[in-house]
Amino acid sequence: MRCGTREGRRVTRRFGGCGLVLALLPAVAAADCGEPATPLAAVRGAGEAPLPPGRMVTVEATVTGSFPGGDGLDGFYVESATEPRAGVFVYAPEVDADAAPRSAERWRIRARTGRYRGRIQLESAEALQRCGTASLEPAPLRLPAAAGELAGHSDRLVRLEGALVVTDAWDLARYGSLALASPQRRMHPANGTAGGEPAGVILDDGSYRRGPEPIPHLDAEGTRRLGSRVESAVGVLTRAFGAWRLHPVQPVRFRDDNPRRLAPVREPGALRAVNFNLRNYFLDRAGRGPDTPSGFERQRRRLAASLEALDADVLALHEIENRPAVVRDLLRLVNAGRDEARRYAAAAAAMDRRGVIRSALLYRPARLTLESVRLDAARVHDRPPVIADFRDPDGQRLRVAAAHFKSRGGCPQAGDVDRGEGCWAQRRRAQADALADALAADGPAPVLLLGDLNAYPAERALAPLRAAGLVDLVAREVPAPRRYTYVYRGAAGYLDHALASHGLAGRVARVGIWHVNADEPPFLADRGDGVWRASDHDPVVVDLR
Repeated sequence: MRCGTREGRRVTRRFGGCGLVLALLPAVAAADCGEPATPLAAVRGAGEAPLPPGRMVTVEATVTGSFPGGDGLDGFYVESATEPRAGVFVYAPEVDADAAPRSAERWRIRARTGRYRGRIQLESAEALQRCGTASLEPAPLRLPAAAGELAGHSDRLVRLEGALVVTDAWDLARYGSLALASPQRRMHPANGTAGGEPAGVILDDGSYRRGPEPIPHLDAEGTRRLGSRVESAVGVLTRAFGAWRLHPVQPVRFRDDNPRRLAPVREPGALRAVNFNLRNYFLDRAGRGPDTPSGFERQRRRLAASLEALDADVLALHEIENRPAVVRDLLRLVNAGRDEARRYAAAAAAMDRRGVIRSALLYRPARLTLESVRLDAARVHDRPPVIADFRDPDGQRLRVAAAHFKSRGGCPQAGDVDRGEGCWAQRRRAQADALADALAADGPAPVLLLGDLNAYPAERALAPLRAAGLVDLVAREVPAPRRYTYVYRGAAGYLDHALASHGLAGRVARVGIWHVNADEPPFLADRGDGVWRASDHDPVVVDLR
């Protein structure tokens, strides 16, 4: 193999009074390249034990991925071109980006065998010599794959195949990674809908640094929505931090199968009800929510835009600071610039100081006449549901309840612990029992229950409400792949519900979920603009004839 100007470059390490120094020596004879070398398969131990740490070896192989410097992985990957194929990471923090080997180059490396967190690598390089260019095709890897197959491709160049979809973006801004599923996004097992399985490989970004800038894998709108399909991903497969990861060597191609959509269009003449968790709307800056006045004003603007787009006649809102001043502030927010026909009032009820947060019912007096309102004061409730009786424009009765059941977290040491339905499942079932009784206490009426019930539809907490004759409108009206309002650890499902008595269910014109929040990467909660990720729950929309 003929070596040109760069091909003869050798990088050596010297130790002097100023510490570690890199030196680029004059070109060396081309004869060095191609001389006998230790096979990478021997370094890794193909068919036998790998070479022990501390052994000085010379290898010659093709660079498959270069991630130099502290913003990368402090090294590069090499792979053998002959069978048995093997790859290995070369830890070379002393080599800067200009001097680092590049993909599709062949290099001769003298270094020591080593281990890092159990991973075989080469380290303490004494000499690096470029030996020309090389072509190495990525090995096809269909996901999900068995553990043994993934291990057989460790530190090698692969091309991901199969139906792969983005199912979690929690770590996108934190560590530059996306979780994948196949053949479709994951669904919570208690959601009553079929979903995909974890693909077994995380799509990473060639770095393990925290807070990558720019954030990788974003589209032209500055987001990467869950449900996006992976059309092409080529990179080096490795195992780190307890998971298999792909570090791309070329831009990943996505297909946007779940684009942003506008809020559901109202059915003509319909009465619209919306359930929406606002994600900690607090005036107290030392409480929950944004910790600065400017952050709160930004939260207000974004929620105002969301509520404006939803255009509801009655709003069941949750995670509001439990102070009367906060409800008054919400009213100022939603009424700003509105004419009389679109203004809201609060279905006021006596305050209950049991909880830090509360639910609120807002309604348009131009569309609904409030007849009565009360709290379900049963002691089992952490935040008592609000129940209001209205008359609609045709004079028909409508009983609306806004409920927010006990959360799934904050587990106790014993008792109501997680037995497969999150912590406090027994409490949530007891809350459902109490609410079913409260809804029937004032005699029969068409009932619409809007709530963040912190329970998936197949969980036992919903059983008392179904037994009371309430119909799950989301399950009945929303297509299965779109039945979700929240994503937790990559699994989608609906914790936010719209349930109606049988008579009222017959008046339903449309039920929809506006996927404006749950599909968006969490970092947009602090950096985004407009309605996208203004909260972490998606609103549920019900149009009544």
